[in-house]
Amino acid sequence: MVRNRATGPRSRRGAAATVPRELVHRPTAEDILITSWRRLDETHFSLTAQWPHDHGYFTPSHGRHHLILTGETIRQAGLLISHTELGVPVGHHFVLGDLAYTTHPEHLAVGNGPTELTIEVTCSKLRMRAGAMTGGHFGMTIRKANGIVATGHSGVTVASPAVYRRIRGAQLSARHVQGPLPEPVPHGLTGSTKNEDVLIAPTDRPGRWLLRVAPGHAAVVNPANDHVPGMVLLDAAQQAARALTSPATFVPYAFGTEFRRYAERDVPCVIEAHLVPSAMPSTTTVRVTGFQEGAPVFVSTLTALDERS
Repeated sequence: MVRNRATGPRSRRGAAATVPRELVHRPTAEDILITSWRRLDETHFSLTAQWPHDHGYFTPSHGRHHLILTGETIRQAGLLISHTELGVPVGHHFVLGDLAYTTHPEHLAVGNGPTELTIEVTCSKLRMRAGAMTGGHFGMTIRKANGIVATGHSGVTVASPAVYRRIRGAQLSARHVQGPLPEPVPHGLTGSTKNEDVLIAPTDRPGRWLLRVAPGHAAVVNPANDHVPGMVLLDAAQQAARALTSPATFVPYAFGTEFRRYAERDVPCVIEAHLVPSAMPSTTTVRVTGFQEGAPVFVSTLTALDERS
């Protein structure tokens, strides 16, 4: 991955910087999407990013970049700005409240090499304490040379290690025992390229699955997490939406998720999907909800253009 040179860990106004993995919370270098950043003013920033054309997990679908790449780019951009420009120390914990984005499919085509992107970030609703952000909202526009690729936003809350220990104490000290991994639904039903990447397992009810996360899966499992990461839940939601409809024709362009609580690693997570009325003509909308012990963990809404459109 080509990156711009920099002289220090923080950006300077008008200067670009490289991105260490701890600033975007990814354990492997190949999963780092952001390549540089610079401050424009107190609440506006410009970033560059690069989407791979041959990533082992974020595999293109229908000749377009993987749907989750947009969400992961928004997540990484928010983390980077929080750490480098908004005073959040590395080691603090981020609680994702919501993540939503709308893509422009005509600009998602995969080329013969990586896709170079720019990202405009606007920070709002910032809550600061002692010079560090404790929460805020990030609005983003992702562009490539010939147009807007996506627009989106995320809302986060930040917890210090001490606060996080109070919130998650029992889970941090618990011994997690991985039970038998259920068999996946056939990968062709989810848009995945191989069964190892399938995050849902069948149940005896249509439109209902169990979350399955293979231990040690480098692309979706971060050993530092004491819970199931939000991006795993997003990918499980889009897999369920495609399994409910058709992976060949249901290719979402809009994706919004609200996170209600932590998804525990050692508690079964039921994934339910059903069709809901679409706000736009000639589109199909699916709502996906994840439950643990009967309580909603997340709710996702995905919208795709109808095939005839």
